[in-house]
Amino acid sequence: MPSRPWSGYGRFCPLSRALDVIGERWALVIVQELLRQPRRYGALLDRLPGISTSVLADRLRRLERAGVVAREPGEVGAGVVYTLTARGRELDEALRALRRWGAGFLADPTADGSAQQSFDVTYVAGIESVADGQFQLVVDDRPATLYFAAGRLRQEPGAAPGAELIVRTSSAFLDRWAAGEAGWDDGRTSGEVIVEGPRAAWPRWLAATGYLLRAEPDTTLEEVTEEGRHDTAAR
Repeated sequence: MPSRPWSGYGRFCPLSRALDVIGERWALVIVQELLRQPRRYGALLDRLPGISTSVLADRLRRLERAGVVAREPGEVGAGVVYTLTARGRELDEALRALRRWGAGFLADPTADGSAQQSFDVTYVAGIESVADGQFQLVVDDRPATLYFAAGRLRQEPGAAPGAELIVRTSSAFLDRWAAGEAGWDDGRTSGEVIVEGPRAAWPRWLAATGYLLRAEPDTTLEEVTEEGRHDTAAR
């Protein structure tokens, strides 16, 4: 027998009421995408692999009804675009705090009790052209291995002997990165991010970890051992 649709927590509490509106699966991820820029329905679908068309339509409808999202006319022939209202943009601070809280779980795949993590990064345009690879992320001297293949990223604890690229940083930088206060290239410029490996692997790392909106073809095989030097070809 099908379960009844979720109708909220039914509690006279501001947190519960907030989660009644944005607590369902995908709702906050949709809001985060719209914080970056207004998007058409199809563009949102491309950026959210794993969501069904019916769930996306339902979440947008609920967010619009709650005054979080609005539909606006797009360019001629482009249909409507979804954008955040003033109330929706007020979630920026809350999402920034959640990202900072989640940075520790991103650095350590076992932090939630799991043995490993798996991520779908097919939302990066052109990701199908990115070659498979093995990387290492070291945060506060604690390594984790990242295996990228066919648009998916698998993360396991421990060092990767065959890693083509090693990225070293600190939890302090990850906190600023998660808050949107600094990008990876900013970290390289400041010396907070140190990269060891071939220069061509850096944009592949950015694509494989979902940081880029669009993956670009590899353009150079120059070897580098980074000491925080800014690589203008990286993005």
